[in-house]
Amino acid sequence: MGPARVRVGVLSAGAWSESTHLPVLASRPDVELVVVSRPDKELAEAAAGRFGAGHAETDWRAALDHELDAVIVSSPPSVHRQQVIGALRSGASVLVEKPFALTSSDALAMTASAVDNDRSLLVAFGWSATPAFRTARELIRSGRLGRIEHVMMHLAVNTRRLLTGGDDGGWGGAGGSDPATYTDPDVSGGGTAAVSMSHQLGLLMWVLGERIDQVYAQTWPPAARVDLHDAVLASFSGGGSGVLSCVSTHPDSVVPMWHLAIHGEQGQIWIDTALGVVRYVRADGNRWEPSREEADGSYAAGWPTHALVEVAHGAAVPAGLSADLAVDVVRVTEAIYRSAGNGRPESV
Repeated sequence: MGPARVRVGVLSAGAWSESTHLPVLASRPDVELVVVSRPDKELAEAAAGRFGAGHAETDWRAALDHELDAVIVSSPPSVHRQQVIGALRSGASVLVEKPFALTSSDALAMTASAVDNDRSLLVAFGWSATPAFRTARELIRSGRLGRIEHVMMHLAVNTRRLLTGGDDGGWGGAGGSDPATYTDPDVSGGGTAAVSMSHQLGLLMWVLGERIDQVYAQTWPPAARVDLHDAVLASFSGGGSGVLSCVSTHPDSVVPMWHLAIHGEQGQIWIDTALGVVRYVRADGNRWEPSREEADGSYAAGWPTHALVEVAHGAAVPAGLSADLAVDVVRVTEAIYRSAGNGRPESV
């Protein structure tokens, strides 16, 4: 059983935190928002004032001196390792944004630190709260598809402007992010494969309950350090194959668009979030379509924040937010970039 009122701090409380994490924390009576950190003093103090934080710090290390139960790390991936490990060592459970890490060695160091310090580590794969994908996972876990044979998954996200140096508009918060957060691979980990496809990989492995063992990838532009589009042939641990694509679109819909088809020996699932469709077809041709609520394809952006608070109260880490899943995503992302660079299939 955790504390009655969870003491929370947010490190690098920038645009995404202001639009997502901080409003959730401020809305919960069981949370005391103790401190926010941001290198710019005025911005840190402004965020603290808007959301009722007791303290504003310019040094994230100073924020960890406030005896926190839970910490949100909302910084670019290049500093996740030091901030996450610092927060875990301070005695807090941690939610870290994705991309989780620049390298698998960094990812493993963070998960090891969580074990060593007996703290929980969550990664913000928020799509695992989406009802349409939860429905697909339950159908697979029930055995109604049988062995998975083939998967097609496509994700289109309005990120082209960000990856080419445009402003993110603050994600609905105050002010935008530093362009290097998206355009410098030494900060972001890459382009579309790191920034958007990490969501896709984490979601798919969680839905299937399988790992990706091998990839053969192409990126666009070819050999670019910041890729805009990705095409991946994947092999899964259960023996099936997959075709995955992820694109950064010109400004169109602000809502990411997903198309997912999962074909098994006993049935198949089709999901189209743009149309709000989830359809299960059995081997005998009979169809089942869930309720509108079960087919909802919208993103619950605040769910990882709520989950962190519940974990601080004593709940288990949701499987879709686990650090072990995030390690697998980083390993697959590394293999995608290796394959795109050398033109050969790469084991994960």
